Amino acid sequence: MQTDVVSVSVIAESNIEGRSPRSSDIVVLSARCKASGFRLLYLGWKEAPVVVRLEPEDFQQGEGDYFSISAPQLYRYVPEIFGAGVSVESFLFENIQFRFIRELNRKVPVVPVSVLGFRPQYMQMGDLKVVPDSVLVYGPADMLGGINAVYTKAIVKSDIRGNLHGEVNLEQPEGMRLSASSVSWEVAVSRYVEIKASLPVNLRGAPAGVDLSIFPSTVSATFKCVFPLIADPVEQAECYIDYDDFAGSVTGRCVVGCDRLPQGVISVKLSPEVAECVENIGSGL
Repeated sequence: MQTDVVSVSVIAESNIEGRSPRSSDIVVLSARCKASGFRLLYLGWKEAPVVVRLEPEDFQQGEGDYFSISAPQLYRYVPEIFGAGVSVESFLFENIQFRFIRELNRKVPVVPVSVLGFRPQYMQMGDLKVVPDSVLVYGPADMLGGINAVYTKAIVKSDIRGNLHGEVNLEQPEGMRLSASSVSWEVAVSRYVEIKASLPVNLRGAPAGVDLSIFPSTVSATFKCVFPLIADPVEQAECYIDYDDFAGSVTGRCVVGCDRLPQGVISVKLSPEVAECVENIGSGL
């Protein structure tokens, strides 16, 4: 093994937000290297620049379009810069700069596309989430104006019986570039039990001396609750008509509400969802 000073021409690639993916300049990196004599000779003859992908977090932004990276950070990339079998004893600089030109871009949300099938008595809890939930789209101004979202490839799963996560590629708009080619996704899943009951419909918020007749006076409630059951919703839930809804109604038809749901209730469905309400004239006399 021999030691000598070697210089290598480098073009940097990175995913710096709002910037071209490749540096516009070629930078010469010089370092004191240890390798076989043949390898050192080869590096001395090599003229073509090496394209090295550098992580954006390793850069510090300088003036204008210039971004600097320190010698200690570059030790991570020695194999990519100088090749296998070469060790760097020291770089002959403290920092080095690459120029990344600003590119037109637009940040848009990532919309997940999914077809999910669940095992009986299992259901999805909330929306399917993606990380990152937005990406930058790079391209000509006349094309960027027509991009309002980026979609994932279809996530297709069946017989789901537990929480799921994974990674999915993005659909890249033709003629444009994305800041990320894929996103991570996750969906929360819970086993549930259904509880059905007939509950009375109460009146809320009526002025003193005012009463309503509500038809029907009871509704059928179907509760979906996490399994095992934390608390019985039939004992705590209340179905109601809000008097303000009736007062603002032309027809007297009001949506039945349901609240005071205990912990563990995933959803509730009422049938019917709308009740007919009639004010009892003189009821307060």
